[in-house]
Amino acid sequence: MTGMDDHDDPRGLFRRARALEAEGDHRRAASVYDRAYGLDPTDAEVAEARRTLLDRLAVVEHGLRFRYVPAGTFLMGSDVGDPDESPVHPVRLGGHWMAETAVSWSTYCDLMGWEPPPIGFPKEEQGAKMAGFHLHEENKIRLQYCEDATTRAVDWHAHAVGQKWRRGGEEVDASELFGTPPREDPRRPYRYDTKPMVAVSWQSAEALCERLSTDEVRYRLPSEAEWERAARGGLVGRRHPWGDAPPTPERCDFDRFDAFSILPMRALPPNGYGLYAMTGSVWEWTSDRYDAQGYPADAPPPPADGDRVLRGGSWADCAEVVTVSFRMSRASGDWRTGRWGDHLAPNIGFRLCREEITPAG
Repeated sequence: MTGMDDHDDPRGLFRRARALEAEGDHRRAASVYDRAYGLDPTDAEVAEARRTLLDRLAVVEHGLRFRYVPAGTFLMGSDVGDPDESPVHPVRLGGHWMAETAVSWSTYCDLMGWEPPPIGFPKEEQGAKMAGFHLHEENKIRLQYCEDATTRAVDWHAHAVGQKWRRGGEEVDASELFGTPPREDPRRPYRYDTKPMVAVSWQSAEALCERLSTDEVRYRLPSEAEWERAARGGLVGRRHPWGDAPPTPERCDFDRFDAFSILPMRALPPNGYGLYAMTGSVWEWTSDRYDAQGYPADAPPPPADGDRVLRGGSWADCAEVVTVSFRMSRASGDWRTGRWGDHLAPNIGFRLCREEITPAG
């Protein structure tokens, strides 16, 4: 490839990445493989070497698998989407890890030290009436949408398995009063492991991040840029995690508002970073405040109390929304302070971002 700069030569980059990997410099090698893949994702040798190394760089902590997103520069935004998605601009990011899936309800309760679903309450908060009421309202939605085998949400009372109700002077099961939710296999135990937790405020997401973080490893919500880079999976300038082909039921959990159900997070193929359901499934919180002006370089920062950005679209949204650059925002309330918020919806969740903290000096 005479005349081609090595930085733009996929095969040259591949050879450089192989050398770095042989030297044990795995993270730099991952960045170079990623660059080569972005230039030519059809090169099977590059794709396989990249995938193998990214698998080696994955980290399992707290029962969650975190996939490595290499350091590098990517083009953020879209010039063919809504006005707040533009302009397309380069963003340089360091290497970080993203959770392979959004957080499930069971995982959240386990890591927070709460009673497991379907109770889903902090053990030390059982007597807090106001806070308990607001959390109970969130859990009503989770009962309907977060159970592994449920195929359609119905009245939340029917999903309150094991809860006793009174009819006259008699104590009866929920099924006798409200029926039984449709499930793939009615004999399966009720579990809440494979679908995303919903009706989550960003405050609740950050409470988990704070609980898990240490002096060596920080867990947090991703920035908008980190989320979008991860969602693109190493592809450059494409509309979706899989490329430019339109969404289909085989690629994305979307356009199923009439189904009243969420697919398991690993039901569909992952993207190029090994991340599942980056679009569709549930909207995911980011750490950034929303700016309706998009990304103008001279824009003032949005107010500190502004709405947070959500990314990815959901099972209830149309094809135009489930892109890697579409932006939405909502306000959010903290049940701990007895506040309502616009997060009370069956299609809002979150995914953890992981970064290693380098000691000062």
